[in-house]
Amino acid sequence: MSENDRLAALAATQLLDSEAEERFDRLTRLASNALGTDIALISLIDDDRQWFKSTQGTDLCETKREYAFCDHAIRKPDVMVVPDASQDSRFVDNPLVTDGPEIRFYAGAPLITKSGQALGTLCVIDSEPRDDFSKADQQLLKDIAASVMTEIEVVEQRQLVEDLSVVNEELRHRMGNMYAHVSALISMMGRNEEDKDKLVRRLREKITKLGETQVLLAAHKWASVPMSKLVETTLAPFINAANQSRIHVQTDQDFDVSPRGAFIMTLMLNELGTNAVKHGALGPRDGQLQVAWDRGDQIKLSWQEKLGQGLSGEIGSGFGSQILTRIVPMDLKGQAKYDLSDAGLSYEVTAEPERLCIQPSMEMSARASTAAF
Repeated sequence: MSENDRLAALAATQLLDSEAEERFDRLTRLASNALGTDIALISLIDDDRQWFKSTQGTDLCETKREYAFCDHAIRKPDVMVVPDASQDSRFVDNPLVTDGPEIRFYAGAPLITKSGQALGTLCVIDSEPRDDFSKADQQLLKDIAASVMTEIEVVEQRQLVEDLSVVNEELRHRMGNMYAHVSALISMMGRNEEDKDKLVRRLREKITKLGETQVLLAAHKWASVPMSKLVETTLAPFINAANQSRIHVQTDQDFDVSPRGAFIMTLMLNELGTNAVKHGALGPRDGQLQVAWDRGDQIKLSWQEKLGQGLSGEIGSGFGSQILTRIVPMDLKGQAKYDLSDAGLSYEVTAEPERLCIQPSMEMSARASTAAF
């Protein structure tokens, strides 16, 4: 097992620098009294220090790791016994031996997780040498150390339950958002499509796109997804060898899109991409597509298709237009401009940042959710 893995397992307990707890203190009292030592400690070996979760017989709360007897004890699964530290070459010059607390006798049982990571020790210490620490005493120290691990695992299990509760709430919220979008799609498409087969086909296309967004979010651990990556993924089905050189997607000023924002962006980009293949810059016409954004008090999203021959006619009132002119701006709490001209097609929409961007509190929540896994 690597040191990084060991430190990660220690951090996962969330015990470092925590308050004293009676459930641990009673075990160090028991060890001190049962084994007749001045001092008993639950020592956790951090990166550059040993920190004491529970102490009996000393006011120390931590020492440098380089001085820690326990740093030696965690390297083997058995109890480490030092009868007289002043006669042991490993510790004879150790400040904890030459100065306070003037350690002479030490015995430490490693605290080992089920995955084999040694977090620290339960140790007993005396200022007088001892050569009478028997096998039975060592077994008793190991038994009490096992009780310490039971208490540590209770903490981890409680944290796991809390994390899973957060995960459950996050999934409920996110799936609720997805079902709300699907429900709205069905309702609006049902009002705009008389052909049942066409309705089913278009609905399947939209739900498939939402599913692809779910996969993208899952790959980013549900925290967020970069706007440039979202655009790339959503437009991928519309890109081929003939039109790929015509597409220009902004890469600077990239920002993270929240899970809820990703769904509405998917609907918007899918609709614009579909239209561009049928009638615009991604189809047989000679044209250019630019997707860009600008961040300020509001976020401005821009889709510009420049064509050699412009598009004639007016913006329709079908379901696709409803998505772009009503659903998207309403969801983003912004305004949309959708124009056809001799130059091509222009679609711009503004968004309140909290409706589209990942917020700091959401990011922390998402990290907590994935910590359980």
